[in-house]
Amino acid sequence: MRVRSYLAAVLTSVAVNTHAKTQTLNLKNLQAEGVSSIEEPKRSTPAQVYGQIRMEGMQYLTPIPETPNLTYSQLLSARLSALKETSWIDMVGDISGGTFFSRGQSHFVVHEAYIANHGNTPLKVYAGRKKNGWSEMDRRWQMGLWQPKFAIDTLRPDEQGLTGLFADYNMRGWEVVAFATPVFIPSMGPDIREEGGGLVADSRWYRAPSRDFALNNRVNKIVYELDIPETAKLVGNGAVAMMGRLGSKERGPWVVASAGHLPVNELILKRKIQMDASEGGVDVTVSPDLTYHDLYSVDMGYAFENVKTSVSYLQDEPTEKRPDSDWAIQKLMPLKAYSAAIDFSLNNILTRTLAFQLEYLKVEGGGIVDIRSDGKPDDFTLFDARLKFTNALSFRVEGQLASIFRRPFVTRFKYLYDYDQRGSLLNTEFLYYPNQKWAVVLGGDVLGVQDENHNPSSFLNQYRANDRVYGGMTYVF
Repeated sequence: MRVRSYLAAVLTSVAVNTHAKTQTLNLKNLQAEGVSSIEEPKRSTPAQVYGQIRMEGMQYLTPIPETPNLTYSQLLSARLSALKETSWIDMVGDISGGTFFSRGQSHFVVHEAYIANHGNTPLKVYAGRKKNGWSEMDRRWQMGLWQPKFAIDTLRPDEQGLTGLFADYNMRGWEVVAFATPVFIPSMGPDIREEGGGLVADSRWYRAPSRDFALNNRVNKIVYELDIPETAKLVGNGAVAMMGRLGSKERGPWVVASAGHLPVNELILKRKIQMDASEGGVDVTVSPDLTYHDLYSVDMGYAFENVKTSVSYLQDEPTEKRPDSDWAIQKLMPLKAYSAAIDFSLNNILTRTLAFQLEYLKVEGGGIVDIRSDGKPDDFTLFDARLKFTNALSFRVEGQLASIFRRPFVTRFKYLYDYDQRGSLLNTEFLYYPNQKWAVVLGGDVLGVQDENHNPSSFLNQYRANDRVYGGMTYVF
């Protein structure tokens, strides 16, 4: 039984090639800001449609013996954005989809899809799926606490909008946004299924739970079974949130404060603790569930002409959910996160402009403990951490370093070091534009840790074998 058998019905957004970046100015700049991917129409125009098509091949440098078919992949993906004005409403859509030829898998996602009252009035009402700048930290570090994400590839998560009703009152120098919804669409990851008694996925970015369990004074092999709840139990969960902004992020001082009561975007897992021991091992039933959390965040910064600075705080307080007497469930521990960032550009370096980004993140808490119906910890925990990075410094530079045959050659470089994990992540990417519509892409990712015995369950340690190179072409229309 596949997890997608219920989530595909639950979600209108199922997967995305998160690295398929639109090369048009509108999409690229707005996606970089983590808010709406669509520019709002300034005047009445006919329907506007634009997007991109990307073909990419990816090679992992270290084969995994148990999954040799996951060493190489080919992906064809497309993204389409459209906006249409009428005399009384504006309609916006931003969707993407793709297929992995070597794996026979396809995916489809709705990034945004909403309608809004027409006109440049201070009060805009939106209905549908829409992105907002709830938290600068959440967007920059791809935490997925405010807005859900799809992470079929963990290094390329794509932030999605919340789905519901938005009331946005925006005046010069300040803004207030109110959000309410009866619908919950969680974050999505790789498609998980039962196979050979384990929970597996056709992805090198999926962490399978341990199959060893001590019972009756010996180590037993766990045989997992998925129990999928009804769709309505997951979808029919509401949320409320508010956001206020003072100042403009484009110039001068600004502050943004957000608060909300929402379902946690990552589904939690529960499992039966009254396990049946058979000749083949210990039978364990696992079922996805959800819980709520109260979320608060504050961002403040100052924007100069070529320099933007910000500091952020985020607090997450999950609700403890108690399972039935014969079950254990994941208890999400509260977390507090702090971050600081500076973005700046340098002009006339080799006659070019380079954009730099320096960020730091510190997270306190955020662990996971499996608990029983009485609230006491269970002897076994499926996963022990909620976030990929908890004490990290990141540096990024991007810009056109040269021209080849009078066409731009762009370089992107990002290096991240996490002090808690004693590990690093390096990404380099090169783009060459033969013309305005085509781009040739070549890049790679390198993960590593200083000590493989330090924090074995950490993100960088678990995926240190996932060094890879990729290349392809993108067509923009």
